[in-house]
Amino acid sequence: MTAQRARDVAGLILGLVLVLVGIALPEERFGGVLLGLGAGMMGMCAARLYTGWVVAKDPKLAKQVRIEEKDERMVYINSFAKAKAFDFLHFLVPPFLLVLSLAKVRLWILLVGVGIYVVDWVVYFIFYVKKTREM
Repeated sequence: MTAQRARDVAGLILGLVLVLVGIALPEERFGGVLLGLGAGMMGMCAARLYTGWVVAKDPKLAKQVRIEEKDERMVYINSFAKAKAFDFLHFLVPPFLLVLSLAKVRLWILLVGVGIYVVDWVVYFIFYVKKTREM
């Protein structure tokens, strides 16, 4: 069993455990969060296991996937899509934080959101400076 497959199986089992714990705690505060997190983890890991199984059965498809993972054009398209998603996210986060503040949520929740937003920009600037020095 490959390391990736072992991680996916472990993630599937962990997701199942989280779902069961979430079901067992219906009135508890974190029951719904655990249920959602476990279901998402189970779905993601099951999809990755299924995709790996399908690719392993078809040698032509496996070759095509390997080529696409290393193809410069596909890497560029993926990076471009991530950059556009980053730009789009930064139009959504400030109004969301404003709504949170108007909804009078706990201050620590608002500060965590602001912190995540700031960390995102710091990471952007770190990579920006790194790339400009390389070029």
